[in-house]
Amino acid sequence: MKKINTLASAVSVILAFTACSGIGLQKDEPVSSAKEEIESPKVWKASIKATKSSDDAKTKALNEVGGSLNAFWEAGDVVYISDSNYEYGSLTAQSGGLNTTLSGTITRTMKVGKTYTLRYLQKGQDYLYLPNQKGTLEDIAKNHDMSEATVTVKIIDGDNIVFNESEVQFESKISITKFTFNTNIKNVTIFSSNLKTYVRPGYSANYGFVDVNTTEETSTVYVAMSYLEAKKAVFLFMAKSADGTYFTAAKKVQLENGKYYKTNVNLQAMPDYVDLGIDRDGHSVCWATKNLGSTRPGGAGTYYAWAETSSKTTYSWDNYAYGSYSWITKYDPDRPDQGVVDGLASLLPEDDAATQSLGDGWRAPSLNDFNDLLNASNVEKILSYADGRWGYCFHSIIDGYASKFIFMPVYGYYKEASFTDGTYGYYWTNKIDQMSWTSSSFANVLKFSNSYYSSPETSRMERAYGLLIRPVYIQ
Repeated sequence: MKKINTLASAVSVILAFTACSGIGLQKDEPVSSAKEEIESPKVWKASIKATKSSDDAKTKALNEVGGSLNAFWEAGDVVYISDSNYEYGSLTAQSGGLNTTLSGTITRTMKVGKTYTLRYLQKGQDYLYLPNQKGTLEDIAKNHDMSEATVTVKIIDGDNIVFNESEVQFESKISITKFTFNTNIKNVTIFSSNLKTYVRPGYSANYGFVDVNTTEETSTVYVAMSYLEAKKAVFLFMAKSADGTYFTAAKKVQLENGKYYKTNVNLQAMPDYVDLGIDRDGHSVCWATKNLGSTRPGGAGTYYAWAETSSKTTYSWDNYAYGSYSWITKYDPDRPDQGVVDGLASLLPEDDAATQSLGDGWRAPSLNDFNDLLNASNVEKILSYADGRWGYCFHSIIDGYASKFIFMPVYGYYKEASFTDGTYGYYWTNKIDQMSWTSSSFANVLKFSNSYYSSPETSRMERAYGLLIRPVYIQ
């Protein structure tokens, strides 16, 4: 059925609730401990009429008509019957239009007097997947719909289930927002940490973004969301025009499932760096909005061996500028058995690729900078898909900076001439690792993956490998 509802704002890819999906499956409520009835397999028949609501406030639509949205069935639309823990069967729409008859089979024992949910989920799927959208009402109706009605079992007459209700009216359980921007865009990612989506009875999944790819440039997009945790949030926007210009914005919104909203968003050109409100040693640590060497926030940029300032085709100890794995010639603070002790643990400006490429004030981030970025008191971390790549949105929660964020994509690293582009991404710090007996051969890194089931953390990597750099600017 095509239903549509309200979204408020929020910002890919494959629906797989696995380590590479970026969507975390979670149980909403405990499964009943009561024993199920054990009997030979049986199938019951059920049927009920589904009609349009007479209440305009509950009407869902594919067209804007005042503040309402109409809903239409298509023949073959599937509706699942469930309670909070189990699915009991499915019914199929016998015709299209505002009204239809739902008929089908029940494969799990139902109880007389018990109320069950009839749930429509985008074209018969057993999940509601919202992160990838086209920005149109038609796309929402076809691919991102969710609506519900309830029925109570009256009698079980032989092979037939009879409900108390002769007909039901479905109501949308998503929200739809019409976003109008101050400039035309081709793509927009809306980030929010407060989004959940229905998966199957008793389960929901977290998702931190909606990635909208339009068929042509437009200043208006419609976005559907299932906003199940909070009623208020800051939604972050990262948009791109057809000519490759990037924009950002932030907007505080309030919405509820089943409602339709309209809101204007004032996009601003993406700056070179963003102050997240994090101070260190009396200075503001501002984060670049793109990787060193990249022209876009989702791009990889240039790969560097640690303490080298130019890229190369092979990243190995054989061609590393400062010694070998077992004998370091520079940046060996205290290990005479590992190299030439010089007391240096952090990059000097002449060996910092960010400083050499961007000038004074810029440098590679320190280990403390990354720890500040990972501090939950400073920043919330939202696993997202944006600008064509999985990564993390780091959103400031410091007072006065709630509109500030950066996006860091997940990319792998070079070892020898081979590129390892798995589920983990790595970024250099400006400091060697001093926590192990092989410390002088390693430098500290930021490490994160495209999995909901892990969190960004600091780690270490051999200095000769080729990694990315996300520069910081010190004010």
